[in-house]
Order: sequence, then C-alpha cells, then structure tokens
Amino acid sequence: MYLKLTVVGLLLLGWTNLAIVFLLVNVIIISFGKRFFAGFCTNFASEYNVASNSLKIELFKELNDMNKGEQISILEIGAGPGANFKYFDREAVVQTVEPNLHFAKYFDENRSKFPKLDIKDIKEGFGEDLSAAGIADASVDAVVMTLVLCSVQDQLKCLEEIKRVLKPGGKFFYIEHIIGEKGSTIRTVHKLLMIGGFWPFMADGCCTDRATDKVMETAGFGKLEQRKYDMPTSEDAGISFTICRGILKPHVMGVATK
Repeated sequence: MYLKLTVVGLLLLGWTNLAIVFLLVNVIIISFGKRFFAGFCTNFASEYNVASNSLKIELFKELNDMNKGEQISILEIGAGPGANFKYFDREAVVQTVEPNLHFAKYFDENRSKFPKLDIKDIKEGFGEDLSAAGIADASVDAVVMTLVLCSVQDQLKCLEEIKRVLKPGGKFFYIEHIIGEKGSTIRTVHKLLMIGGFWPFMADGCCTDRATDKVMETAGFGKLEQRKYDMPTSEDAGISFTICRGILKPHVMGVATK
C-alpha cells in the first residue's frame, strides 16, 4: 500500500524517473533482499559479538551452569549464522529454527567449529509456530533468541510458543533492541523510521518501535530477570555497524523461567 502511494505521489509530481528508480529498488530488494540480508547480518553478528562479548558471556553463564554434567537441549529461534554457538560452553543438542534459509551456508561453516555441540541441521520456520518445525511440547531445556523479537509478526504468540516447548523450569535467554525512553531523541528517530514501513522493509521485518521489555513483563513466565542497557561499541567497528548501533542503541537482556 505504502509503495503504491509513494509511486503515485511521485508520478503526480512529475518525477517519473524517480518513480521508476523507486520501483526498481523495490523489485531488487524483494528479489534479492533475503540473500543480501543474510550476508549483511552475518558480518553484523560478528562485529556485534566483539562489542557485546562480555554481555553475552554474562547472559549465557546461567545456561552453561544448567544441569551440570548433563547434555541439555537448546532451541535457538532465528539462529541466523549461528553467532551464539561460541557462547554455549557445554555439551548440548542444539536445534535451530530460522525463516531465512539463505543463512544456511554461513550456519554450516560456523557449526563445524564447535564439536562439543550436537548442532542439528537448520530448520525453516517461525517463532509463532514452532510445532510446524517439529518442536514438541516440553521438549527443550533452554530457548535462545537474540535480536529476533524485533522482527516476529506476533511477539506474544511467539512467547507462548516458547513457554509451550520449554520443559518445566526451562529458561528463555534473550537480548533485544528496544524503543528509546519517552521524551528521548532516539525514541523520535525510532518512530520516524517506522513511518511507511521504511525500516522493516529495509531490514527484513525489523521494527524499531517495540517495547520488548514491557512485553516480557506481561508474558506470563514464572520468573523474570532482565535489565536495560545501551548497546556497546568497539574501536574497530565498521561504518555500517556504527550506524546501526546508533539506531539500535537501547537494549534489554534477560532470563525468563517457565
């Protein structure tokens, strides 16, 4: 709808060439966007891990301490290239659900580095319907999501699915970017980027205006521990990472127990 309105507006203004360029860019993104996004995210995830290394070590310490001496079952939703595998410092069976199978080659390259983990083949699927990907009730010890709840269609439905597949006492580990505080400049930027669906279109469904921290408080987990923070950066960060970091700076991370 927004695309049609934009093109019509450009044509009415007499900017025919610009309308054609706009349409061509749209066709390119629709045709090759997911392939490009997989490559971009793989590079971004590598830089993100450098900047957020200490935070991820802190988050996943509890996962690594679960059921000491046993092989646990981990489900990662939106695993992408497998950027979190390096933080699973234990024996575990790892299942992954990912809607964009263009990540598969990066995923396969990455999982070969971690022989301690029994990482199964990537499954195509969505967080809102894990049963379609073959994930049974009460079948996993831990669920992991990092920078994924920003792009699911229905956060609450996804969280209900997470609670369904977790065993009693199982834990959900997450890191997400969130909308800025009320009255802040970054909050205004987040809202502007959502006008006309611009940011979700450019970033494969990512939304900058989600208060995931508030959603987690109402999701119905037995126990919730979370904290907000500003996404760190690193001295060697590239220009694209620096720009994205400026936009996605407000963050939350936490552990929710079923």
